[in-house]
Amino acid sequence: MKIVTGNKKSELNKTDIENLIKKFDKTVLDIGTGDGRFIYEKAVKNPKNLYIGIDPAESQLKIYSKKANRKKLQNAIFAIGSIENLPSELLSSVDELYINLPWGTLLEKMVKMNELTAQKLSSIIKKDGQMEIIFGYVPEFEPSETERLKLPDITEKENLKKILISFGKYFEIVELRELNKKDLGNLETTWAKKLKFGKDRKIHKIVFKKIINKE
Repeated sequence: MKIVTGNKKSELNKTDIENLIKKFDKTVLDIGTGDGRFIYEKAVKNPKNLYIGIDPAESQLKIYSKKANRKKLQNAIFAIGSIENLPSELLSSVDELYINLPWGTLLEKMVKMNELTAQKLSSIIKKDGQMEIIFGYVPEFEPSETERLKLPDITEKENLKKILISFGKYFEIVELRELNKKDLGNLETTWAKKLKFGKDRKIHKIVFKKIINKE
């Protein structure tokens, strides 16, 4: 797994990851972490947990990786990767998986979920693990991206229902609710902070539990 530490890059192999995971109570993964703010803030507040953020943009990862490096955080890792290229070193290692306000290709993959993608996500989560996704796009406010990716309007319940059903073989829903602006402020991502001061929009939070008998 290629990681970014400040301005430097290095690699962690499967053994490195396994040894690191043993030092912490939980392993938490954030896919599409962007600048890594979510990982940084969580790592500072919860030193007993290991936080890993992956994103394909190395330049973005450097932003909070530098801060974590200066603070000498031992429980924050910023790795280069994507939904198409999940680190194999994390196979069956993650207690909690987060996908916060996905955009671009990641958003498209989540909204147009297929069995291969669902299986990939399931494969890195432990048997008793969970996945949380927060959707925040609204066709009215992001018309060009909605049109480019041919995204359904998830402010309509039937469209959201179809998306959730597509996760069914590998995950079951344990929570589904709408978030308000105060919730966004507590999310600890840079994009959530911006949305908090923007126009009112429907934000959907879905928590899934891994289904272990249908691998």
